[in-house]
Amino acid sequence: MASEYFDFKQFRIWHNQVAMKVGTDAVVLACLVKLNEQAKTVLDIGTGSGIIALMLAQRDANAQITAIEINALAAQQAQLNFEQSKFAKQLFCKHISLQDYEQIAAQKFDLIVSNPPFFEQQKNMSIANKARSLARQDAALPFIDLAKSVSILLKPQGSFWLILPVQEAAVFYKEAKVFGLNLQYQIDIIPKPNKVANRLVQCYQFSDNTLVQTELILKNEEGLPSSNYINLSREFYLRMD
Repeated sequence: MASEYFDFKQFRIWHNQVAMKVGTDAVVLACLVKLNEQAKTVLDIGTGSGIIALMLAQRDANAQITAIEINALAAQQAQLNFEQSKFAKQLFCKHISLQDYEQIAAQKFDLIVSNPPFFEQQKNMSIANKARSLARQDAALPFIDLAKSVSILLKPQGSFWLILPVQEAAVFYKEAKVFGLNLQYQIDIIPKPNKVANRLVQCYQFSDNTLVQTELILKNEEGLPSSNYINLSREFYLRMD
């Protein structure tokens, strides 16, 4: 039986009420996001259990992070995770869709992050767990809505970071261009040496500079966490399996 919680070095994530449990995608994204002194206001879209928001709070004690979540149980669990952490004063979760939040938000953000729903090319997929199915599809958050809302909520000099499978990242790239968001950084996430990337971490901004592209290999040839991934995440994991 899967555990109802996952312990990191500085906080515990309860995830028994959320569709998507603690996973590598969220950890990788939260580790790779570039933080700077200007990133004081942060929006986490589709926070789930709140893992990305908590990791960013640990990384930057001055960041004030708003997390939004469309699922009521997940939003409640994220808020409890926030309140039970030592980063509680930096974090707030709101149960609302991005489309609705865009209409009421009282501020724009220096940094926006998201581990968004995907499988948008598989509209008829069948997954027994309906909540997980919703979390893994784009029905509630089409990429065009995500790009539009980010373009409205992001400050002119701000950055938007997300992680997606390669095919879906290509689709989002096209939608982002429509709203003036340009790809600035891309990290190809490669599962093992001699394999192709299966995820892309991307950063979009309104400026149009030369794309910087790098890669991260998650596991070595023996199937163990690579030294680069260990170094990247060492401030979070209690241990690396």
